[in-house]
Amino acid sequence: MSGAIARFPEAVFLRRPDNTGYGFFFHGEDDFRAAAESFTRPILRSFDGDPVPGQPDPQDHLKTAVATFLGQAFDHAVPSEVGAEGISRAAAACLRDVFSGPVPRVVVVERKSGRINVRPGIEFMRHPGFPLAVVVDADAHGGEALFFNTAGDFRAAGERAPSARCWLPQIVYRLYRRTPSVMVGRPLVDRGTGNHSVAFRSINFGLNAPLEERQPT
Repeated sequence: MSGAIARFPEAVFLRRPDNTGYGFFFHGEDDFRAAAESFTRPILRSFDGDPVPGQPDPQDHLKTAVATFLGQAFDHAVPSEVGAEGISRAAAACLRDVFSGPVPRVVVVERKSGRINVRPGIEFMRHPGFPLAVVVDADAHGGEALFFNTAGDFRAAGERAPSARCWLPQIVYRLYRRTPSVMVGRPLVDRGTGNHSVAFRSINFGLNAPLEERQPT
């Protein structure tokens, strides 16, 4: 099952060396294609008409645009007008270029020695009982993520005081004793009372990965 493939990725994780990054989710082949084309179409449309002498090759220009957007994500330099949604579209365009056929269900995008590396996210299909990724589901396709290599790493984060950059792992740790490899939380605000809450969902990629709440002591 860990090698299962489809025509779209269910999850794409852009992971920085400091274990921060983004988690993106696609709900079907049409959703994935629309995300990729929303990035590629405006760029390729600018090359419509008669070629201009010295004009770059459209596909080369597209690859440069993808690399620029993903580079901003790795460098913590995403403009506010781009946001996580813009990076999710660049990631989709990147994967459409890398995978000409079937796509792994989970894909990890990393940067090594200055180059973008794309690989199957096999580790997320193994479900060790704690979240390897906790994602703030802020935009249509996902949002910022924190990654954990071991149960000890997750426990250390969960037991720390929350901060503006790290608050969702603490809530997951307090509420759940066992989780699938991916936990997604979305902050909510009651318009009437102003009270804050979080809506959770877990992602198990169709595998056996229980979500167990902590029992009161």
